[in-house]
Amino acid sequence: MKKHYLLFLLTLLVYNRTLAQTCADYTVQLSATIQLMPPKITLSWKPLTYASSISIYRKTLTATTWGTAISSLPASDTTYTDAALVADSAYEYWVNAPGSSISATGYIYAGINAPAIHNRGILDLIVDSTFSDSCKTSITQLMNDLSGDGWQIIRHDLARTVNDVTAHGLIKNDYTTHPNLKAVLLLGHIAVPYSGDLNPDGHPNHLGAWPADVYYANMNGYWGDIIVNDTSSSYAANKNIPGDGKWDQTILPSADELQVSRIDFFNMPAFAKTEIQLMNAYLNRDHTYKMDSLSINHRGLVDDNFGTFSGEAFASNAWRNFAPLIGKNNIQSIDFITSLNDSAYQWAYGCGGGTFTSAGGIGATTDFAANDVNAIFTMLFGSYFGDWNVQNNFLRAPLCSNVPALTSCWAGRPDWFFHHMAIGENIGYSAWITQNDNTLYQPLSFSANWIHVALMGDLSLRTDYIKPARNLIASSSANAGAHLSWTASPDPAVIGYYVYRSDTLYGNYQRLSSLLTATTFNDTVGLNGLKYYMVRPVKLQQTPSGTYYNLGIGITDTATVSYPSLVANITAIENVSLFPNPVKDRLNMILNSTSNSSVTISIINQTGQKIQTTTQQIKYGSNSFSFDVSKLPTGFYIAIITTDNSSFAAKWIKTE
Repeated sequence: MKKHYLLFLLTLLVYNRTLAQTCADYTVQLSATIQLMPPKITLSWKPLTYASSISIYRKTLTATTWGTAISSLPASDTTYTDAALVADSAYEYWVNAPGSSISATGYIYAGINAPAIHNRGILDLIVDSTFSDSCKTSITQLMNDLSGDGWQIIRHDLARTVNDVTAHGLIKNDYTTHPNLKAVLLLGHIAVPYSGDLNPDGHPNHLGAWPADVYYANMNGYWGDIIVNDTSSSYAANKNIPGDGKWDQTILPSADELQVSRIDFFNMPAFAKTEIQLMNAYLNRDHTYKMDSLSINHRGLVDDNFGTFSGEAFASNAWRNFAPLIGKNNIQSIDFITSLNDSAYQWAYGCGGGTFTSAGGIGATTDFAANDVNAIFTMLFGSYFGDWNVQNNFLRAPLCSNVPALTSCWAGRPDWFFHHMAIGENIGYSAWITQNDNTLYQPLSFSANWIHVALMGDLSLRTDYIKPARNLIASSSANAGAHLSWTASPDPAVIGYYVYRSDTLYGNYQRLSSLLTATTFNDTVGLNGLKYYMVRPVKLQQTPSGTYYNLGIGITDTATVSYPSLVANITAIENVSLFPNPVKDRLNMILNSTSNSSVTISIINQTGQKIQTTTQQIKYGSNSFSFDVSKLPTGFYIAIITTDNSSFAAKWIKTE
């Protein structure tokens, strides 16, 4: 292991600028425009100074390889139009531009009216019991916002003395019991796992175990404490010997199954607030952002104090990611601390030679204590402070400012990938993609797939929010179902509303309605009892990566409902989701029903021929099915789901 590190030993206190190249030259800064009829996506980018050719790759979101290039272009080209598409979909592109001296890469997730994400899965909220009562109101608001954004919540309150093995066991039990568990949010100073024998910042005195929150996201890998025996580090926390409770793994033992992030203000005395005050301040701004009540400037800043650094080009993390998120012309190279104190930027990147509490050319933790951070998403990079569980740590400092940033990560070793957020994905998805990346995104950066990659802040955060609807009232009468009414969202771009229902406050909210333009709804079919209702606004969101249907945070109310006896037992298909779409091998279907019954599922090709038919028993709530379509010819298909008294059709596409 030590020999391996000597090969990569690059002290981050050294500057190295190669000729006139900049970190931006290592990137293809992508944006997209769309056409609905016929469906087209046109990619565009700034001229590529060093490219000798350009290759375009495309895949679906869930595909794990790029396959062969769909087009090859001259190095002078700055646009590409893809017409082999369907509307109401999104596609991921890689534009690769190799050159004789450097290679440039860019990624974009582009949508043509990409569908709304109604359900994001189950989230384990692990709360440090220090905050259970002291931050009760703020935590309740966080849970309401998470639920209102499509997360189902399982909460555990743990003493901060509980070790990482016990905390992991709780998460693993939830993962085994609930197959739809997707994320873990650590709120407070939950036990910090340490693992490995690594120094991704290249310093020999920093070799050993580093914080490894990925342990909480890894459900099926082997974690041992019997091999690493290294006490060479100058810092006690990094020393790692067999049996000391610090894990051996430097590289993830298997792919992480879950998203994970941490909101932790422990041991930050540079800020004139207690942990409780810092937590409340953070959660309050987190809520304000989700309510679309902050003045957000969709622009980014880059404060690069390393330059190209022998080709690693750390600040390429900013130029590559910012373009599809906020537009390639909305990025400025300016000072980090003073600029964010004076005005707002949605995204900010800064790098420079570091200590645990500073980065050269950026500032120190004390500067964050003395200034506001008018940013939402921050990336920082430099020596030492990527090892974040230390006093007054610089990586966590932006989240502690009087006006706090909402996320922070150590972006440079390895590179991070946020481009999916432009079409509605949350930042925890970006962290999960980055942590698991070991082949997909090129060029593969140093320390990719290592255990130190961590996200500070709320993993549920997205780039675009809508002002919610207001004043939801659910009323009921005997044997008449429920009547819902609400006040419209103040956002003038809202095109309608969706109504959802759950049997528990933080449970699975199933969609009841199609898109509604009215502000009332009658629920007349279901099983009698206490119901939790939710209403969410939707608008067609335009971004530099195309368009998608963006859902606002839901508002809720309850009613004890008894349904009309004549319709109480009618089977109704609430909605059907098909994914991935387009699909190559297996088509997955999630079908929501209001009762137990049977359905017939038929696959029809574009000529009307019935290809497959199956009868399935369904239950009240969510039902999952999977179909092998690998041998079907490419083309358009329809899945038709029929019951005794209703039918539902959904289109999908088979690809090679």
